[in-house]
Amino acid sequence: MHQQTFKISFDNAAGAQANQIAEETMATITRSAIGLGVSDHIKMEIGKIRSDTQDFGATIVVILGTPAAIALAKGLHDFISKYGDCVTISTEFGTVVARGTAAANIDVAKTLEALRGSEKI
Repeated sequence: MHQQTFKISFDNAAGAQANQIAEETMATITRSAIGLGVSDHIKMEIGKIRSDTQDFGATIVVILGTPAAIALAKGLHDFISKYGDCVTISTEFGTVVARGTAAANIDVAKTLEALRGSEKI
């Protein structure tokens, strides 16, 4: 099965707040994956943006198989709709930064498709 790696970060938060946002986002994505029965196809961990700091990290590294893409999109959309005003989604193919209402209204599924290289952003 083909796996992809995404990095999700929240640019308007720092330190402990950023870590809390990352943890809440992971929990939302996990609930979505469990609800869709694809939790076996997604792995997540919180990583640091910079290695020279003592914070716990504010970037979510997501590795997923194709069946889990919908769970990632739904979970991320739910979290951003409720809390987000700035989010960055990065892959080996590119990066998308959404701020303000663009973050709250982001079509995560379409964004992930575009970042996978099947569409141009």
